[in-house]
Amino acid sequence: MPAVRFAVVTPAFVVVALALAGCTPYVAAPVHLEAYPVALEARRLDEKPVGATWTGGDLLAAALARNASVAEAAAKYRTAVAAAKTSRVAPSMTLTLTAEYARREPKQWLYGVGSDVPLDIGARRGERLNAADLAAMQALYDYGEAVWTVRTALTRARADRLSADAEAALARRLEAVRQARVDRLDRRVAAGEDDRSLALAARSDLAVAHRRLAEARARRVQADAALAQALGVPAAAVAELSLAPVAPPPEGLDLIRARRDAALTRRDVLRAVVGYDLAESALRLEVAKQYPEIHVGPGYTYDHGIAKLPFNLGLVLPPMDLNRAAIAQAEAKRAEAGRSLEAVQAAALGAVDQGWAALGAARITEASTRERDLPVARRLAEDTARGARAGEADRVDDLGAQATLIETELAVLDARRAAATAGVDLEDALRVPFDPAETALLQNASRTLGGQQ
Repeated sequence: MPAVRFAVVTPAFVVVALALAGCTPYVAAPVHLEAYPVALEARRLDEKPVGATWTGGDLLAAALARNASVAEAAAKYRTAVAAAKTSRVAPSMTLTLTAEYARREPKQWLYGVGSDVPLDIGARRGERLNAADLAAMQALYDYGEAVWTVRTALTRARADRLSADAEAALARRLEAVRQARVDRLDRRVAAGEDDRSLALAARSDLAVAHRRLAEARARRVQADAALAQALGVPAAAVAELSLAPVAPPPEGLDLIRARRDAALTRRDVLRAVVGYDLAESALRLEVAKQYPEIHVGPGYTYDHGIAKLPFNLGLVLPPMDLNRAAIAQAEAKRAEAGRSLEAVQAAALGAVDQGWAALGAARITEASTRERDLPVARRLAEDTARGARAGEADRVDDLGAQATLIETELAVLDARRAAATAGVDLEDALRVPFDPAETALLQNASRTLGGQQ
């Protein structure tokens, strides 16, 4: 009896041992919340020499290596690729070991092996693989959108910072002129030469100049914070960066072609197209489920001295309604995906139209301020300065004309900032940068990640 028991137990033990030997061990990877802030504070931008000018391409290349949202999107794409590879693995089969002891039989023992192997063929397998591949494609488009979002944030921050620096320089000049005018009026009021109301009005203008300078400095701080966040470095690392100007929209931009390209090639549009393909694949899968799922079950049985080779054929039948309800749901989901695609295209076209209109309005305002208001203010300042030198005008009037000229220059700067912002909005709507170097970087980033499958 012990010899028989050994003969039965040993094969099962060997099978279990071999299975356990081939398993992948679990490796713990605990989360440390304090790790990222420490690592972030240690990051620096060492790609370029100190004092070198950073272009949009330089900033984008640095952001691709450090930005957390870009790294997250890349990790999600790798997960989707791994899921696509996993989908190609056949479903698990079942293995059943049986044993029986009959005391009164000449051969007391019965033992056998039974299996259940689903046939992974046909539309069920094809649609499972297709859905996994489409999900990986969506993840790649999501990565492209994450990269584009970071690129747009860099461009906005760069435009805001350059504008804030220029505004701060003009605001300091305006503050100095307004302060000099207040001091002169205060002395004249103290001497009884002027009414106090003029000094009070001058002090009000000086307060406005103070606020303008404070707002410009605040915008510089905000732009630095946005730039640092997009780059994935602390704010102190970008405080002294020298930035190149933002590329303006090209002259002669074909709006009709640009709108068509945006409605067909934007990554969010392509992602919606893949969403429709996924819905179509799900519908084909539900149609395939109208037919039975086939399982086969080869086995082996030693039946009290007689060796047998049983073979089972199993059918997983469809629901009682022949899967009509699930098919109707999948058809509704496909129709929903079609409407979602139309909505994304409509949003893309609307964004292009709004960006183009805003850019046109900003350009008109800038041209009007620069070509009409600025020459008038400049002539007034020059005439008043000549009159002051000739003794025909007061120094207070000269300072007032200078302040008016600086305020007009600030108005031109505001109009330019609005035009730059509208240009960035148009870029964002088109999903095409106006800088060719950035275009090459964006294409290479998606191509490199997509080639890692």
